[in-house]
Amino acid sequence: MRTADLDAQATVLREKPPFETVYDRYYFNVFRYVSKHLDSRQDAEDLAGEVFLYCYEHYADYDPEKSAVSTWLYLVANSRLKNHYRGRREWVDMEEVQDFLAAEGGELERSVWLEQLRGELGKALAQLPERQRRAVVMRFFEERDYAEIAAALDTSEGNVRVILSRTLDKLEGQCGALRSFL
Repeated sequence: MRTADLDAQATVLREKPPFETVYDRYYFNVFRYVSKHLDSRQDAEDLAGEVFLYCYEHYADYDPEKSAVSTWLYLVANSRLKNHYRGRREWVDMEEVQDFLAAEGGELERSVWLEQLRGELGKALAQLPERQRRAVVMRFFEERDYAEIAAALDTSEGNVRVILSRTLDKLEGQCGALRSFL
């Protein structure tokens, strides 16, 4: 009897098939499902075994009127997968991380900080008026000098300096230590 036939029969009859039949029909499907989510065959075999052990111990609680056998099995399998990954969390010793950062000369820490700053800066730049945004982009991203920016914005170099100074003050208020980055 095929798996779909077993579900259909149980649904129509609203009866529980014998657990041995459920095991025979679904073991490979459950094994294949968990093995797609795990790195090793051994872990998949162990987890599939745990799923069926749990289902065997709680088979009296299964109600065929609420769901098909396969649905119940996959819910249990999914729950066991989550528990498996919760149990595998690895803890990191913060002293080792600090030693690593010190050995790297703070480069990793700076990289993380820069990535966070980029996110904040992108949001803040999007909120600026067009003229201010163009001045910041030309100066700090395109590395243009004040004369080029003044020509592009059709203003004086002195005005470009004022625009950039006021814009950086505004951005620094939103992004924290921006001037040390720029």
